Amino acid sequence: MIRYPSVISLPNLQLYFSHYKIRKEYLLIAGGRPPAVSWLQTAAINRAVYCIDHGADACRAAGLVPSVFIGDCDSISTDTRKWIRTLDVEISQFPVEKDKTDTQLALARFNDGNKDEFIILTGGFGGRFDHLFSLLYSFAGTKLQGCIADDCECMFFLHDTDTVELELQTAPKSISLLPFSPQCTGVCLDGVHWPLHDAVLSQNNPYAVSNRLESSDNRITLQNETGILGVYLCWQTPKA
Repeated sequence: MIRYPSVISLPNLQLYFSHYKIRKEYLLIAGGRPPAVSWLQTAAINRAVYCIDHGADACRAAGLVPSVFIGDCDSISTDTRKWIRTLDVEISQFPVEKDKTDTQLALARFNDGNKDEFIILTGGFGGRFDHLFSLLYSFAGTKLQGCIADDCECMFFLHDTDTVELELQTAPKSISLLPFSPQCTGVCLDGVHWPLHDAVLSQNNPYAVSNRLESSDNRITLQNETGILGVYLCWQTPKA
């Protein structure tokens, strides 16, 4: 029987991790597609809230007060910028012309691979593809424990010997496994229409997409032995 010492609760699912103990959770609000206000308010409960540039607008709209603001202020609204200045929050402002994106700078604040911390980044989907591509590979490459999530989509990563169980509040439309390293080996997936056992997934042939939930208790178990495996869930197709 697998023991899960760490449970991460999101409005639309719970993640049970077996290989590390999480002691601190952070919610980072980026400037992409904003999540539903009710989702964001629930996700913020008992978590330190950081807003990243235009993500401060979503933070303000949801009535949340962040503890940290990070960004170059090139996309935040004028009213929200004034609001941030009235708060007792840490402000880390950067020049517009820089090598890293605001979100990469925000992720760099956390210890690489510190398994005591879990980062929930929202406002990451939507918008420009190059920003999303940069975010996904930056997140996967740092070995941070965390996910990119909102009310429509979720992506999290397993690094080498990881096991996770998902308890889904509602069945997603699709469940996909995406290798972020050249290969992922020893991949096992149960509770879905097309289960996997000791599978090898290659980055140049990402075939394990569009699976669907098929368990009576809305639970999925996933194991990865080597490589960086992205796990993607989609509940609804976001509006263009």
